[in-house]
Amino acid sequence: MRPGTRPNFPTRMLTPEMPSPQAVFVGLTTLDVIQRVTSEPRWGRKGVSESSELVAGGPAANAAVTFAALIGSATLVTAVGVGGAADAARQDLQQHGVHVIDCAPARWDLPIATCIIAANGERTVISPGATTSEARLNPRAREAVARAEALLIDGHHPLLAREALSLTRGLKVLDAGSAKTHVEPWLGEFDVVVCSADYAPQPQKHGVSVTRHVLAAGAGAVVVTHGSGPVRWQRQGAREYSVDPPQVKTKDTLGAGDAFHGAFIAGLLQEPPGLESLARAVKLATAIASLRCSVVGARSWLEQLPRT
Repeated sequence: MRPGTRPNFPTRMLTPEMPSPQAVFVGLTTLDVIQRVTSEPRWGRKGVSESSELVAGGPAANAAVTFAALIGSATLVTAVGVGGAADAARQDLQQHGVHVIDCAPARWDLPIATCIIAANGERTVISPGATTSEARLNPRAREAVARAEALLIDGHHPLLAREALSLTRGLKVLDAGSAKTHVEPWLGEFDVVVCSADYAPQPQKHGVSVTRHVLAAGAGAVVVTHGSGPVRWQRQGAREYSVDPPQVKTKDTLGAGDAFHGAFIAGLLQEPPGLESLARAVKLATAIASLRCSVVGARSWLEQLPRT
């Protein structure tokens, strides 16, 4: 993104006098090993990083961290398990206001993600994911999902996601970070599908735009991001809208999309909650994602969020 001033956040945020909405995030948790480099790594050679971090990662987990930073707390339904990696991830999430409901099956090994951040802020992530996980909701998770005012699903842990989608009475949002075959049949069950412009349906349909594909599947609305370009959104039967993101100097893009999703849920649940607040939610999410990109560090950027 082009250099500029700090993003202007919407002036109306949730205040301490308002009850905290119940948002549940269902999906992947990883342990992220982050290395920041000044030159491109070369295969078969050793490299030196200028800094490193070890934090919890994953689309749903990072979105929950952002939501908790804005609202005060979040609930994450995921698979963490036991062991050193699991303990480190769980501690990081709890320190950032995320209540973890662990549905890990027996002998679950927490995925480890390798994250390389280039000097220009671009990130490369290598992670095993959890699209073949056999994790299922436990009674605590079912209760949390049933009470949720909003539910975000990232498509990992398919059995968790499928049951949560059928249980919730709240707003249903899909983080469609990448096309997943098992998620495609669910698109019509979501109130909002959030995806990037390069989202590729499975099987890919030549000549069909992302917006048309998602709305044709029956989703209530679609939000499409275009990197540093405009964010576009459209509801069923309505015209398309767009907003330009605040222009900032990009320093670290790791988790920017996840931050967008967490802030988007927070925006949807401001008064009055619901899809009527879609434009406000998109604008908030866009500003928060831009802020994330302007600060180096997986968690340090949270210190610059607006306080209410």
